[in-house]
Amino acid sequence: MKKNIIITAGPTNEKLDEVMKITNMSTGALGATIAKDFIEYNGDDIDKLYYVSTKLTRKPLIESSKLEFITIESTDDLLNVLRSILTSENIDVVIQSAAIGDYKARYSITGSMLASEIANFAFNNNLSREDLENGILNIIKNPSMRVSTEHKISSYEPDLMFMLDLTPKVIKNIKKWYPNTDLYGFKLLDGVSKEELIEVAAKLRESTGAKAIVANDKSKISAGKHPAYFVGEEGVEFEVQTKEEIAKTLRRMIF
Repeated sequence: MKKNIIITAGPTNEKLDEVMKITNMSTGALGATIAKDFIEYNGDDIDKLYYVSTKLTRKPLIESSKLEFITIESTDDLLNVLRSILTSENIDVVIQSAAIGDYKARYSITGSMLASEIANFAFNNNLSREDLENGILNIIKNPSMRVSTEHKISSYEPDLMFMLDLTPKVIKNIKKWYPNTDLYGFKLLDGVSKEELIEVAAKLRESTGAKAIVANDKSKISAGKHPAYFVGEEGVEFEVQTKEEIAKTLRRMIF
């Protein structure tokens, strides 16, 4: 039976205003390598391969009627696309390789705005230290004065600050939306021990219901090298050294 597959790739982008955004250094090269490998070697076993990424993310260098490109921008966009597909179609495999940003903007403010609001609050209230701290924290979380982000923020705005919120954890929703899909995720840490990397990946696999988590250490990745551990139910199932080997191993696990 032919498979329907989703591959997410590249970074997500979170708007700060109409020009600026928060993003990361991911190019989507790994996701593109995986998609190309699947189409090239097991294309006859694929009904549809959805490649979900931002506009500038690297795309698989192969032409196929099996490929459908879906463009997203933010983490919320990615969530909405995945929810739509997974709740309306039978998806056999999801490979969540996108490097989803950890933070998105809640609001922007200048230092003078924030200082003024805190000073007014402190000056006009005779409070205990605990109440003062709580009041200041509430102002920081939700100030009444903000810099508008509906248009481009002025290039001359002094002491500009941004409050950030955590983005939702996409991978934890995938099996909730479609429990029957086989989920493969990725975990990237930086400069940690092998033991810690594998332990973190194992916890992620358990919490998300993934069949395997591909664990990488950024400090070990270089041109032509992309060491990775495939962490499954029984621990490390495979150890590979390149993007091409990651793609080949995933393909052999899936088809």
